[in-house]
Amino acid sequence: MRHTLTLAVLLAGSALSAQTPTFSLATGLSLPLGDLKDRADFGTNQFFGTHLGGQATFAINSRHAVRAQLTYQHFPGSSWGGFAASRNDFGALQAGADWVYQLQAPYRGWYTIAGASLNQVKDSWDYINSAGRRVSGSSTQSGKLGVRGGGGYTFSPRFALEGTLNQIFVDPNGGDGFGFDTATWIQVSAVFRF
Repeated sequence: MRHTLTLAVLLAGSALSAQTPTFSLATGLSLPLGDLKDRADFGTNQFFGTHLGGQATFAINSRHAVRAQLTYQHFPGSSWGGFAASRNDFGALQAGADWVYQLQAPYRGWYTIAGASLNQVKDSWDYINSAGRRVSGSSTQSGKLGVRGGGGYTFSPRFALEGTLNQIFVDPNGGDGFGFDTATWIQVSAVFRF
């Protein structure tokens, strides 16, 4: 199995190395969902986050492409109120690859995205302890698997809008536990190709 996977990676790498990549910048809003947003005392308690990333797209043929991406997500938090008045700010650095399928002409019209990533997720938190003092710290988890899927529309060879549903599998417990097991959000991006 290991040799088959290694051979597949080498063949894909050699096929893509002959291609000239297209580079792009993606930025926009990230909307946390589920526990990432509304888990009391653990979520962000905010509606919006932001992201910024870079992409390198390698065309396999007129319909299929592989896209490498590096993206930073920021989900600012607001206080949950109550006695502890906790607050959680999340950040995620994602490195991954997407399979992009053009439904119409290359760099024109609708396309779909399916991808996977490795992630480093950090929760910067603070709360008021029983003595009335503000306590702060952070929890970091690295090497966490993430998946995403979605689609977009290419208006011109230089500009597209896309949306994806993203999920990272995190540890809920332990010293760096987040109190929930998946970080989920919708990402809406403006993509500028150059």
